[in-house]
Amino acid sequence: MEHVWIKIEELRQEFDLLKEDKTPIDVFTFLEVDLGLDAIPFDNLTAKYRVEAAITADFTGLYLDAEQYALMEKGPEWKLNRLRFTVAHELAHYFLHRDLPQPESFSSMPNFARWTSNYGGRKYSAEQEANEFAGRLLVPESRLRALFEEFAPDAERLIPNFMQSGSLRDKFAEKVAPRFGVNSQVIDIRLDRDGIWQAA
Repeated sequence: MEHVWIKIEELRQEFDLLKEDKTPIDVFTFLEVDLGLDAIPFDNLTAKYRVEAAITADFTGLYLDAEQYALMEKGPEWKLNRLRFTVAHELAHYFLHRDLPQPESFSSMPNFARWTSNYGGRKYSAEQEANEFAGRLLVPESRLRALFEEFAPDAERLIPNFMQSGSLRDKFAEKVAPRFGVNSQVIDIRLDRDGIWQAA
């Protein structure tokens, strides 16, 4: 995934809104203002195509399930966090997958949906890259590591070998997740992926 990390660092250098000290990163403003992409409400997108969002075939906008679109202004925090990750995931396709072969003209949404269900035979790797992109973009490794390093000395004093405690790891993830505007599951994954606190 090093190519994904490199791309994120390039974007952080290019766009002030993505800098590590800007968490929670405002992907909604980044989408519409910095990139000039349209957020397009799409009735029943999830029901029809089993996705909450999808980059448009011409990469000029992002379809969002109409119910999700309504949450962009305000919504329950956990839903906003989920939507933030979903948008970041789709931005990964925008930045990483525009060069994938696209044999169809995508004259209709169903044609496009069929293609994105497989990404020209690269479905698994494209989705893995998009998840890695979203997680690393929203949870900068250096910020998460710094929070862990603040937490670790006190934890070690209270509980020797604290890193063996799954419940303490879960509590740490829950505590720091709001700082990044993500749900705690995203922090769990980043702790593993960035080698900060492996699950026991």
